Amino acid sequence: MRRCLVVLGLAVPAACAGPRALEPASRTAQVRPGVLEWNIGIDQEGGQKEGPSPLVEVILPATYRGRAVWRVVHRDADPTTPGSAASYDMYDVDRATLVPVRSIMSREGLYLALAFDAGKVTIDTRDENGSRRDEVTVRDPMPEGPGLTVLLASLPLRAGFRTSFAIVDRWDEAARVKQMDLVVGASETIRTPLGRCDAREVTLAARDGTVRIRAWVRTEPPHYPLKMEYIRGELALVSEVARMVLDDAPAACASPR
Repeated sequence: MRRCLVVLGLAVPAACAGPRALEPASRTAQVRPGVLEWNIGIDQEGGQKEGPSPLVEVILPATYRGRAVWRVVHRDADPTTPGSAASYDMYDVDRATLVPVRSIMSREGLYLALAFDAGKVTIDTRDENGSRRDEVTVRDPMPEGPGLTVLLASLPLRAGFRTSFAIVDRWDEAARVKQMDLVVGASETIRTPLGRCDAREVTLAARDGTVRIRAWVRTEPPHYPLKMEYIRGELALVSEVARMVLDDAPAACASPR
């Protein structure tokens, strides 16, 4: 479960030569409630005794302090597994603007909560070193980690589209605020547990070189991921969606072959 939460715990109208400001408000209608079942670390079977780790991602509309949000929750596929019952990774994103609202990660030995306010983020941490509170100044951050699913679904992902934005990195205490560059590549057909799916490759990279994500997302809305490659330092994992259930949306693979 710990590996699952860390990995998926990290995302302008026309395509253009340079980055443009994000304009998500008109795109939020592309987000849909859904459930994604992930296999985390499919490339680790040769070196990991346990093989890929299952994780369930749930996207649902919710309300937090009277504010309509998209809530994305990552949990172990089997809550009876020792240590998994109280483990989760949750991200609330404003349903109208995609502004991050809060993020909470809870697992054995770690509680990490981020509260987003205008121009700042308050970070509360409880671990083996005790409790501490930090505050980060940041302008217009966008979602990361579980919130990335909602962000990608809201963008006009077509070949050549690119944009840049800031995130608050939950895992890098030395450099919390990172500038991310997002670039969309051409569409292709990939093999997945769902079948042969039409997908579009999206690359997100931190300018300081600490994080790089490649996601292959559905070509049709909602642009939810089908496969993901996550690289942070020496950690490099490839994960894929084994099942996808969407509310009021086409099948997971619009054109399986």
